[in-house]
Amino acid sequence: MKALVLSDTHIKHKEQLDDLHRIIKPYLDDVDVIFHAGDTASMVAVDFFNGLKVSYIVAGNMDDSQASYYLPDKLLVDFGGFKIGITHGWGNSTGIVGRVFDYFAVNEVDAIIFGHSHQPYIGRKNGVLMLNPGSPTDKRFAERNTIAILDAGEVLTARIVEL
Repeated sequence: MKALVLSDTHIKHKEQLDDLHRIIKPYLDDVDVIFHAGDTASMVAVDFFNGLKVSYIVAGNMDDSQASYYLPDKLLVDFGGFKIGITHGWGNSTGIVGRVFDYFAVNEVDAIIFGHSHQPYIGRKNGVLMLNPGSPTDKRFAERNTIAILDAGEVLTARIVEL
């Protein structure tokens, strides 16, 4: 199984969807699901993702009130036999890996997907795959726009894709 992993898309208006669709379209045929680690920004974006693929989306700090009400802060998803935790993250980018890791301390997860910093990251903490896909639309805190692909084969692997 493969997942398209996104975060921090910040789509507030329907007119912004064409650009986002153009960015992610080349990856859609090759994935089974979409994981979005928050800051879709609106229900317009949530509905867009849900219309493309089965989508697992969490709330972010920049979501409007409707999306914040509708979306959970934390998800646990079975993905190809692996347990995936998804959250947005919070606070300064320094230390975010530790904060989101601790947030899932009571859950036995194989991977944690998070966003918030807009900075792509793949690493491991105590054996748990930590993945931040960055942002496909906003380079405010990063040098480039990125997404990630998560692959659940015999082992769980991730890669960052520069756009």
